Amino acid sequence: MKFGLPGITKKQMQEVDRLMIEEYQIPVELMMEHAGLNLARLAVNMTNNKRYTIQIIAGSGNNGGGGLVAARRLVCWGLKTEVFLPKGEESLLDVPMKQLMRLRKIGASIFDGIPLASTSNNSKNLVFDCYIGYGFRNRSNELSNQVFSYLRNQKEVISLDTPSGFDVSTGVDSGKIKPSATLTIAFIKQGLLKAPKDTIGDLYLVDIGVPSILYRKKLGIEWSPPFDLQELEKLKEAFSRDSLQRVSIHKQVDINQTYWRVN
Repeated sequence: MKFGLPGITKKQMQEVDRLMIEEYQIPVELMMEHAGLNLARLAVNMTNNKRYTIQIIAGSGNNGGGGLVAARRLVCWGLKTEVFLPKGEESLLDVPMKQLMRLRKIGASIFDGIPLASTSNNSKNLVFDCYIGYGFRNRSNELSNQVFSYLRNQKEVISLDTPSGFDVSTGVDSGKIKPSATLTIAFIKQGLLKAPKDTIGDLYLVDIGVPSILYRKKLGIEWSPPFDLQELEKLKEAFSRDSLQRVSIHKQVDINQTYWRVN
């Protein structure tokens, strides 16, 4: 019988980040570089050399920082790229601000605010949803509602880590963006296993250098069926070949448990 891997909660992902920074001495900036590079790679794979304008909707935190890294890579590769900061440049945290400064040095197109409504639903747009990551808290505000509305009206969206407005622990979807693909960071979040397919689109996972021992011994995961440490070894092997992996979700009906594995 084939088994797979569990999802992790928001609290567990916060612990992953803490351990990476404090115990393994791997800074946020380095993890952000891995995430942004692979987001850019996924975009190139999805556009299949077609002429798209790639719009990055970047929030003020680390999720937005990952989008800014992706933008820098895409500009360097010669793709038409536009960056939008709904909260404005002054709202960026320290590390995303450094990424913005690097992006500006290469002459990227950067705008405060949200794209004009006239660009909505343009089949030539590929939009990166990098507004809010796994730290989302369900509290309504007008700006976020405007961002969610814009993203809902786009034909092709890639969400970084999780669709904005999505609770990674419960699977409750406040943003209702329905991206074509979600590129989640480090490990699959529990809520993504609960979500209908059209809520997250095709699911991908990016390696940001988290050692497998962290998942085996430090998060308190109960490694009993349908979860299997051998699948964690398979994930490690898959990442040794490519840091960008597509993921499939499965359900063990007899015990009503959902799990995932790399394709």
